[in-house]
Amino acid sequence: MECFFNDLFKKKDFERLIKNQIEQAMKSIKVHFEFFKSKSHGGKWDWTSLMGPDKKKVLQHFPVANFILGKRDEDIQKLWRNFYNLYMIIRQPVLTDSEIDDLEIKVKEWIYLFCRPNQGQINSSTQIPGLYRKEDVTPYMHVFSQHIPEFLRNLKRKNLSLRFFSTSSIEKKNHNQVNK
Repeated sequence: MECFFNDLFKKKDFERLIKNQIEQAMKSIKVHFEFFKSKSHGGKWDWTSLMGPDKKKVLQHFPVANFILGKRDEDIQKLWRNFYNLYMIIRQPVLTDSEIDDLEIKVKEWIYLFCRPNQGQINSSTQIPGLYRKEDVTPYMHVFSQHIPEFLRNLKRKNLSLRFFSTSSIEKKNHNQVNK
């Protein structure tokens, strides 16, 4: 979402038009959401932090394609929908070995789409623009693609599931440390 919003902040009519359209689109999927000028980040735009159920609604239903033109809109919307589907897979109480293998392939494809470079002749009508930079890949995305499948295999051997675990306590400690 951060990459998507940062793209939109660069548009001239963000404050006048796009901001309100996004807030209305969120309202239409029954998610409370607003943009605001950050006091701690020099007046840059910030937005409502979405928690579990609202974040899932946004990933599943937000009309990304209404805000970005061309092939890029379809790809970003595909990123959001595919992430939702991958999340739903890892939250299942039981996964077979083949489902974990399939998840591993799909997550790597998802990461590849996320940081896909420009394709084709530069500045031609056939050029397919890239999405995001490799530097935009977060540590969470790395863990998701490189470690979660193995975690799932280890948990399966112990008759456990990833859905029994949460990072909320770690996130809270990180939040407290950053705000000191």
